[in-house]
Amino acid sequence: MPRIEAGSVREHRAQRLAQLIDAAEAILGEGGVEALTAGAVAKRAGIARNSIYRYFDSIEDLLELVVTREFPAWIDAVERAIAAEAAPEERAAAYVRANIEQAARGTHGPRASLSRTSLSPSARERVKHLHTALHGMLDRIVRELGSPQPELTVAVLQAVVDACIRRIDQGDDPATVSDFAAGATRRILADTRA
Repeated sequence: MPRIEAGSVREHRAQRLAQLIDAAEAILGEGGVEALTAGAVAKRAGIARNSIYRYFDSIEDLLELVVTREFPAWIDAVERAIAAEAAPEERAAAYVRANIEQAARGTHGPRASLSRTSLSPSARERVKHLHTALHGMLDRIVRELGSPQPELTVAVLQAVVDACIRRIDQGDDPATVSDFAAGATRRILADTRA
């Protein structure tokens, strides 16, 4: 039985998994996907190579954990931003702003690139489902507003978010991009009701 370095087995497991993901992120940052091997991750995390497989089944699974690591916090931040607003139009703008703010934290671009180029098709599908859950928040807001074309409205607003996130990934000022996107969201929603 391995030595537990936390208050419980669950905490120990969560800490060890975080160490392994941290190690993988560091290796990816230094040498890219080609450098990410079980041996390199184990060495970087300071554990036996065969021990890493207690936490994931393959390096491909570890890559998925790296890509999806920030999703829970991202989704939580968007939910909190939406909940802080009363008017549906402002909840939609909050959705847009919160997504842009999360992207501006600096790790979206590399994770998105990994998702597009290094994940298996099944892992990409699981990541797509996480995005779908996020988009569902916007869909509910748009339907509450009574948009005559809710699917199209959601698609256009999500395109604004995606384009603005790409601009941030390319180095644009997050505050400027966020202000622009929130204003565009309000104008789009006003046009759909006109």
